[in-house]
Amino acid sequence: MIELKNISLYFFDKTEKHILKNISWHIQENENWILYGKNGSGKTKLLEIIAGYLYPSMGEVIRFASKTFGNDIRDIRKRIGYISISLKDMISKNESTIDVILSGLYASIGLYVEPSGVDISYAHELLDTINMNGRANDKFNVLSDGEKQKILMLRASINQPELLLFDEPTMGLDLSAREDLLLSIDKISRFKKTSIIFVTHHIEEITPLFSRILIIENGECYFCGDIDDAINDEILSSLYKRKISVTRLNGRYFTILN
Repeated sequence: MIELKNISLYFFDKTEKHILKNISWHIQENENWILYGKNGSGKTKLLEIIAGYLYPSMGEVIRFASKTFGNDIRDIRKRIGYISISLKDMISKNESTIDVILSGLYASIGLYVEPSGVDISYAHELLDTINMNGRANDKFNVLSDGEKQKILMLRASINQPELLLFDEPTMGLDLSAREDLLLSIDKISRFKKTSIIFVTHHIEEITPLFSRILIIENGECYFCGDIDDAINDEILSSLYKRKISVTRLNGRYFTILN
């Protein structure tokens, strides 16, 4: 589905600064991945490269077995849904929930095209999947932060993409809202068999939906493989340079800082 070959990203100001360095990553169809790392490790930049919003300084990106250059990236983006918390502040406070979802058909901020009856019905079907169909005509502004994140997820899902990218979607949510959103992500993934890359720096957000993980540190690959092999005392203690104990309960991971 996605293959990154020796991806590097450099920014040039007074000095050369590497953001990402020599990252190779192969994402197969039907895999759900966690992209994990500390703040500032390069997670969001890597996600933007996958989505085609940022070009690497070096390396090769292959999406859906196709090398894409120039205008072809627009077609690729229709197959990738991108959920970023920054989008929340761009949406008009008076726009209805259903219109926010439908605007995803056109990748627009605001709905300026009359959608078809089929598209409207599908938007309601998506809302029903996460038990929010009764909120279709509510203004986006009156929704809670957790509900707004759910609607942005549905907006990204309306084109029925093959891959959904979540960039720290639980940021700023309380415990209950976070768990509700994680459950909704699980539901939408299973509803259309969509693969997911989920960015986080909190291991308690890793649900049983995910089986694979890429950990990056200072822009480089620290670990790539099965989650069960990565989330343990040894690797996390080495990553954070602190003594960390990992426990597991009901398929979820939790840490204790010793």
